[in-house]
Amino acid sequence: MSKLLVAHVGFHKTGTTALQESFAANREQLKTQGVTYPNLGQKAHHRPAWALIGRSWGWKNRGGSTYPIKEWMRLARAVNKSNNTALISSEFFCELSLEQIKKFKADMKSDQFTIVFTIRPLVKLLTSSYQQYLKYGLTPTYEEWLHSILDKPGQSKLTPTFWKRHDHAGVIAKWVEVFGASNVAVVVADEKEPSAIFDAFNSLLNLPKDTLTQPVGLSSNRSLTYEEISLLLEVNRNFPKERSWSDYEIYIREGAIRHLTDTVKPLINATKLCTPEWAAKSAREISSLSVAKIKSSGVRIIGSLDKFESAEILVGENSVANAISVETAAQALIAINESSLRRHSSKVIFGEALWRVKRKIRRLSR
Repeated sequence: MSKLLVAHVGFHKTGTTALQESFAANREQLKTQGVTYPNLGQKAHHRPAWALIGRSWGWKNRGGSTYPIKEWMRLARAVNKSNNTALISSEFFCELSLEQIKKFKADMKSDQFTIVFTIRPLVKLLTSSYQQYLKYGLTPTYEEWLHSILDKPGQSKLTPTFWKRHDHAGVIAKWVEVFGASNVAVVVADEKEPSAIFDAFNSLLNLPKDTLTQPVGLSSNRSLTYEEISLLLEVNRNFPKERSWSDYEIYIREGAIRHLTDTVKPLINATKLCTPEWAAKSAREISSLSVAKIKSSGVRIIGSLDKFESAEILVGENSVANAISVETAAQALIAINESSLRRHSSKVIFGEALWRVKRKIRRLSR
């Protein structure tokens, strides 16, 4: 009996979290329908992807986490031992090099592959991508960042991963080279029809309609207001260089900022981040060329790419924010992620114990 692997490998900021929440929440139901979504302790398969890429999560030289290749092999073994159709998902797979994609295929002992990309217009990804990088400690303004990625498309000294993720046609072409166009599907994500990406996966996996649906109670993870962005930017610029990624992740990324985006409703008249006209125009031109290449590649397209060039966003100039409201400051101050704090505490305890053991060994060796 032939085995099928359906691999959702990109792209970032296209409803991936909601899809992965649905995959994980319906893991048992999927199994009864003949689909295995490997459970490696997380809702998505980011760690295996990071291991295969060879990248760290967090600040590489300041406490970021690295994952050995065995994390990738764990996922490969889970897929290979399954007698069902297998489903895996991580948008970080889109950052694989051509050689890494070849290893991806070689390690997965499936007879059939369906490689799936979810995609949105490039122009709509600018503000959300910038905010994602801000949550990683980025310090340049939005306008400075836009110049970095758009003045020389395909390059960025500030965030090199941006074009690894969002050279959509180029990324898809690499997977087509390895797997063939007939085995690659591109699903158009449309915020006006949020159920469309779930319908597409139900179809690709031969599942009954409404098996996979939009999760209920999913954290909002809304966009930051311009005021909140200004606050985070100033925090990033002032965050002490001697402090580690775990400090930043717990107190800023998973603490203050997640509290704001997940639980605090912005004021109705809150100012939003605007994209300058020149940047919007540049992104639309790049997107137009990318869409043409995708259409001519022969991949299966679910949905329409025709409106990508004319996709609407909030265009304008951003004024300098020199102050924030007392309410925003208060909400940021009271935030804390208890599960992350517990993890941090265990790290501190382990680090202290390790230091004591090393000190004792040094004394004994004298």
